[in-house]
Amino acid sequence: MLEERGLAKFKLPWRLFVEWINPGEACFRSVERILLSLKTKFQEIDIVELAELGKALVIDGKLQSTLYDEYWYHEALVHPPMLAHPHPTKVLIIGGGEGATLREVLKHKSVREVVMVDVDEEMIKIAREHLVEWHQGAFNDGRVKIIVEDGRKFVENTTNNTYDVVILDLVDPTEGGPATHLYTREFYQEIYRILVDDGIMVTQATSPILMPKVYATIYKTISSVFPSVTPYITYVRSYNGLWGFVMASKKRYAIPSADKIDKMIRERIHGELKFYDSQTHQWMFSLPKPIRKIVEEMGEIATDTNPPYTPT
Repeated sequence: MLEERGLAKFKLPWRLFVEWINPGEACFRSVERILLSLKTKFQEIDIVELAELGKALVIDGKLQSTLYDEYWYHEALVHPPMLAHPHPTKVLIIGGGEGATLREVLKHKSVREVVMVDVDEEMIKIAREHLVEWHQGAFNDGRVKIIVEDGRKFVENTTNNTYDVVILDLVDPTEGGPATHLYTREFYQEIYRILVDDGIMVTQATSPILMPKVYATIYKTISSVFPSVTPYITYVRSYNGLWGFVMASKKRYAIPSADKIDKMIRERIHGELKFYDSQTHQWMFSLPKPIRKIVEEMGEIATDTNPPYTPT
């Protein structure tokens, strides 16, 4: 926890949160207040007030989300796959304990049921009480079912052809962490099985710039299971740059063209989005040449016996 890492011992007018990005780089942030600091059965959780980014969630020493730009990440994760599906009614979220992914899914008018699975019950309780700005009451929506269980175990016990969209809002695959087994070919094969025939999945895929091999590995692993796979990116200041996602489908599908996105948002989504629109969509799916090269040339297929790990 942050206090245990010695922040309170600094003889400075501020506390410093030091986050290692990779073995050769670190980011220093000024912490104005520590609002909550505890350890659950699965992870260390801190909620802090950062000088520049405001209220923030930190898990196992890694910045997960800030009030400053959480919607950049969550809208980018949710809306491309939801709009790529013709009529998503039943959605599965694995992870996403703070409730913001759930919030975005519920904006889609076609949604009738959302199952959210998270291994850490205490994280959900903390989010309900302390991260209201993130979930905005989404946990209380009648369409939502919260299940406390390991995501992989839940998927393995789910019947075939159940979900229209599966969203994997996971922590990074750190060695010994709770999500490493959710980035392997065996797991993606299970996701394939539980999707309907025109089903779509999406996962956060780390940073193509800061963790290029991991990003490429996630892409290659999903490509070994699904016939139609699309990598895309967004910018998240809280994550120190570009962040990656990978979307996949059991059938060949056409990503909506940019000129159709605004019309689809008006017709299919309640309310106005703060980040995602037609121009943003066009940018997100236009990968720069160096990132295309990373996807093509780096990475390997991850398996249960050879899972991916972030470099820190």
